[in-house]
Amino acid sequence: MLSQEAIDWLRLILTPEIGPRRGKSLLERFKTPKAILEACLGDIAEVENVGRAVAEKIVEGRKNVDIERQIKLIEKNNVRLIPVDSGFYPSNLKSIFDPPLVLFVRGEILPQDYFSIAIVGTRLASFYGRSMAEKLSSQLAEKGFTVVSGGARGIDTFSHQSALKMRGRTLAVLGCGLDISYPPENKRLFEEIAQKGAMISEFPLSAKPDRGNFPMRNRIISGLSLGVVVIEAPHKSGALITVTHANEQGREVFSVPGQANSFLSKGTNQLLREGAKLVESADDIIEELEPVLRSKVKEFKINYPEPERKEQISAGSELIGEEAKVYSMISGNSVGLDGLIEKTDLDISKISDILLRLQLKKMIRQLPGKQFVRS
Repeated sequence: MLSQEAIDWLRLILTPEIGPRRGKSLLERFKTPKAILEACLGDIAEVENVGRAVAEKIVEGRKNVDIERQIKLIEKNNVRLIPVDSGFYPSNLKSIFDPPLVLFVRGEILPQDYFSIAIVGTRLASFYGRSMAEKLSSQLAEKGFTVVSGGARGIDTFSHQSALKMRGRTLAVLGCGLDISYPPENKRLFEEIAQKGAMISEFPLSAKPDRGNFPMRNRIISGLSLGVVVIEAPHKSGALITVTHANEQGREVFSVPGQANSFLSKGTNQLLREGAKLVESADDIIEELEPVLRSKVKEFKINYPEPERKEQISAGSELIGEEAKVYSMISGNSVGLDGLIEKTDLDISKISDILLRLQLKKMIRQLPGKQFVRS
């Protein structure tokens, strides 16, 4: 059951002429969706980026919003609304210039999804492109990162699938309503993502996958992420639009080199000439992002409940609560991920997050086969 506040947000984004940028200006002036929906024409017209002609369309359009149909679709498809002022709204995405006013979500966006990497590329992936997408996605998921992509055919699909195979988290950002499976063959994949990660869209339910939606969708993919990895992209590629957004948002850009004579490598090789970081494995990504990751570890911990007890470790650093519990299970002899889950009784998402933080603090290191030892 949607709250009245959620219904106000829904009515706002369904009102014609109110997109992310204009909506941001209106919220700065009126503070709440309800106030915007009740404001008179003259006051709306005075807002920056609006004017009288647009204000007239807003006032007229808000009378004709089919809110009941949208509410029924939301409830039927088990979709949550996360408005931009919510504490559950992803902090990475909130920091961009034009974040969506509302996210439609199936599944759950977790605090550890701050540590997200986007993997994008062509729908016409070669065997090489597929193998690199699977390799990088698997390695990132194994190290506790969330893999973000667009749910499209090709590189996107292989990246989502590989993260799930490693029991990692993945977020799929669609260019249509969440009740529409596009492409249709990914319906099963989307159901699995909703169970083990999240399906995300800024478009209301029943919105068709129109061509103009995808450049907008791409800014969300980069906005959710710390960096964007491009695998196989021709010169005119949606993946390169994502790179443009990433550059504007201050995100790191990574590129996988391709064959010089392949049209699928024209875009990725051009990115390398322009200064993108060359990527052959997940370690290349982590090495480049390490200063950012290390600076955010302490800040990231505030998203978790305050622990009740403290433990000192012999190295002289102080660990707290679940971090200390996991660290105490790791010694000079390697221990596997499954063993840690069994000993600590923590779920895979939580323990992967803790292991990532301990690695960033250089207190443990990961060996092949998801084995961990103290550094």
